[in-house]
Amino acid sequence: MLGITGCTTITGKISKIATHDIPVNSELPSIKETAVEPVKKEPQLLSHTTDIQTSRYSTIQAKPTQPQRQLLQVMISVTIPDDITTIDQTIHYLLKRSGYQLVQPQVDQPELTAFFYKRLPEVHRRMGPMTLEDALTILTAPAFTLHEDPIQRLISCDLDIRYAGDRL
Repeated sequence: MLGITGCTTITGKISKIATHDIPVNSELPSIKETAVEPVKKEPQLLSHTTDIQTSRYSTIQAKPTQPQRQLLQVMISVTIPDDITTIDQTIHYLLKRSGYQLVQPQVDQPELTAFFYKRLPEVHRRMGPMTLEDALTILTAPAFTLHEDPIQRLISCDLDIRYAGDRL
C-alpha cells in the first residue's frame, strides 16, 4: 500500500492512496543475460588527459591548448614600438616569441623586398586581440599570400596571383 499526502498553494489538502495487489509468494520475472560487446573508441591524439581540480567545484583537463598545438593560433594584443618603422621589422617583432622565423625574400622577389621596406602604416601599430596568423596576414595581404612551414617553423610570402600581372 502506498500513500501520498501533500499540500497545494490553495488552502486545500490533497490525499491519495494507491494500492497494488501483488501476491506475497509470487515469483519475479526472470532476467535474461545477454553478451555485451565493448565499445571501440577511436584513437585520440592525446588520450591520457586527466581532470585536475583547481578549486572546490571546478576542474580543468590536463591537455595542451589550441595555441600550444598550432603556434600561429595564439591570441595577441600588441602595440608596436615607435623604433620599429618597416613592415619587415614588424613581422620580425611579432614572430620574436612564436618559435617561427621569417624567410627573407629571394632575388627573384623584388616586389616582396620593396614591400618589406615600406613604412608601417600607423593603423597597424595597435593590433589585437587577434591570432598571430591574422596579424601577419593583415600586414601582408592582399598583395602577398602567407605560407607556413610547420616542420622548420618558417613563414614566407609570395606575390598573390591576382597582383602578379605579367610577372609570372
